Amino acid sequence: MTLKTYQTKINEQKELDIYYENLVDLLKYYVLFAQISQLSFFEYDYEYNDYSYSFSVDKNDKIFKENHEKTIFQDDISIILEEDGTIYGMLSISQTPKSSSVVDELFSKIIILLKKIFNIKKDLLSQESKLELYIISDEKSKNFANKLLNNLDILLNVSISIESSVISIVEKLKEKTKKSILIYTVDDEDLLDTDKELLNGLNEFIVVIGPSDYNLSLYCGHLCVYKYLSKDEFVPEKLKVIIEELKNKTQNKYIHKNKIIAVSGIAGGIGTTTISMNMANMLAKKNPDKNTLYIDLSNTKAISNLFLSQNPLPTKTIIDLVNSNEFDIELNLKNGLEKIRENFYAINGIQKHIDSDFLEQDVFIEKLLGYLAHMGDQFNFIIIDTGESNASVLNTTIYDISNELWILTEMSLPHISKLKTFFTLMKRAGLKDKLTFLVNRYDSVNAISVSDVTSILNTANEDHLNFDFKIPNDYTTLGHCWNYCELASSTHPKSIFVKKLEKILLDREFFKDIKKVEHTKRPSLLNFLKIKK
Repeated sequence: MTLKTYQTKINEQKELDIYYENLVDLLKYYVLFAQISQLSFFEYDYEYNDYSYSFSVDKNDKIFKENHEKTIFQDDISIILEEDGTIYGMLSISQTPKSSSVVDELFSKIIILLKKIFNIKKDLLSQESKLELYIISDEKSKNFANKLLNNLDILLNVSISIESSVISIVEKLKEKTKKSILIYTVDDEDLLDTDKELLNGLNEFIVVIGPSDYNLSLYCGHLCVYKYLSKDEFVPEKLKVIIEELKNKTQNKYIHKNKIIAVSGIAGGIGTTTISMNMANMLAKKNPDKNTLYIDLSNTKAISNLFLSQNPLPTKTIIDLVNSNEFDIELNLKNGLEKIRENFYAINGIQKHIDSDFLEQDVFIEKLLGYLAHMGDQFNFIIIDTGESNASVLNTTIYDISNELWILTEMSLPHISKLKTFFTLMKRAGLKDKLTFLVNRYDSVNAISVSDVTSILNTANEDHLNFDFKIPNDYTTLGHCWNYCELASSTHPKSIFVKKLEKILLDREFFKDIKKVEHTKRPSLLNFLKIKK
């Protein structure tokens, strides 16, 4: 949140407090001039589709709140406060109000004031909301789409817009800064056919509202549409329930391509966390149609939370999350899971050195494996930062279940010596084929050459260690990022470090080069002339 947005929010909150004070005064006058003994005000809560008690006023000017909550009795008279189909609240009064021009004028002012309160609260909620709805409609269903927009605007405090095609918003959807739900209003398959290719490349929840047509419904199923609703039986409240269900769910169309990558450093301080965090962030950015999960599993006090969620001291960590035995994303968000973007999540590492003992317990490891098995259906990339590589039960378990094991080292004698021992252990464990060696800060002043390293390792030809992936020393960028808790892949995308890491991921085919893909799809001049002819 920017400073300007924060200031706007503060001002709106102050204005809201003043309006509520004015509302109390108006209701006091209403009790007086309508000659009733007591009145209770219930504000309408759109999120729960119900009235919530606010306060009561009696003829003696007394105000009852909180602990004196009043319930609606059968003998009370209920007056719904609404205008143009929008409900703002309800009055529960003890007797029939006396009618007069003053009472009517007071009632009108109460409605006007409640409308102002409603608009401010809606604006405040929309600032906090991370949900956007796009109604995709063509000319044939335009009238239905407009009515739907008006209904949803009342029912939900979210951003809603009407688009003629998904083409106009595809770049915004790929940013993944907010949860986006696409709602198609159609009379036939024409609009869906137009957007078919784009929809296959998007990982958004799609709801289609159309005619009662079995073939059209079946066609939507092939497009991975989440829900097909018939216009004949459609009610806006039903769509609201679906939207509420999807608000904290993750969509995953590519379960069969899921991959777990363990990143482990041959020693502490070698850059394991820096590289794994930026790697996860980059994978999420470069693959907007896939979901990425970063897990901080280091056995010392974690720092990834400072860079990813900007939270200096999270109250819940991976221990709370795994022990909760919950696999629902919404519940996980209360127990150590952090949402960075719509397709990028992270799990807080331990914050106390004493907690490292819990990480090695058999019960924790067993529960962690269960959690990873379930999350494999939600996330295409699971990046596990294991910290320093060792033969602990936890680390060897993670190495075993991972699809790939990235080992970070530097070109120094102590690191290479440890690397040789670790490689021997991995070979005996049958994990040699999973290994990828990544040399960090390979061009440092005191770095050993690759030929010298090969000589020191003295490995057989079949055990030759490949050091194809090397990252240069970019202290100018990373030193600044470290001091300000920033991800270089977000703040310095053109830096040496980011460009090199990006090339490594590209070489490993973790994402496609968009420029090359666009170039191959571009029609030649000859094809263009043939089309014109």
